[in-house]
Amino acid sequence: MCYTGAMKKPVAKMCACLAAACAMFLSCESSKRNAEFMKIEDTLVPPPLLTEIPVIEYSGIGIKYECESMLLHHFSVFQDSEASGNFAVRLMNEASSAKLKVQFPAGTYELLVREKASDAEHSAFYVCIDNSPYRVYPSNPPLGTWELTTRTPVYFTIEEPRTLLITIQANSDFRTGDVGMCLDYIQLVKRQ
Repeated sequence: MCYTGAMKKPVAKMCACLAAACAMFLSCESSKRNAEFMKIEDTLVPPPLLTEIPVIEYSGIGIKYECESMLLHHFSVFQDSEASGNFAVRLMNEASSAKLKVQFPAGTYELLVREKASDAEHSAFYVCIDNSPYRVYPSNPPLGTWELTTRTPVYFTIEEPRTLLITIQANSDFRTGDVGMCLDYIQLVKRQ
């Protein structure tokens, strides 16, 4: 197709207008109204990775302690809007461990873990209280959503005030557990 000189001017004007419109759209000055679209509010900052075992004091009627705030080894921390603190951890392999020390007054306690397991082959793990392992797992079969391990609660009694080490891990010395499940928090409640 052949263009005449009269057609070149309107085409040039359209190109110039189009370039100006693109420049305005992409410029920082025109982005005041678009600033709301640029905010990424659903990305949260995960808790810092610890280098020492945290020590907390038991008080009140119970404690809910986030797993991502424990001393983690071979756990991955990820964002989950359905998790209690918007973050959870995944038990990655057989060397994984999460540790916490709790200063308890005398009494009998119940410990539960909030877990999300995809299937029965990725659901059982161990909670060790001062190196005494307790096998815990959710429903059988697991629901695939967050649930407390009420099927296998851990009960323990302390005769006098003391500090206990609580460790979450895949295996015990006597039996293997699973890997790949997600953990949200541990819940400790004084029963007596």
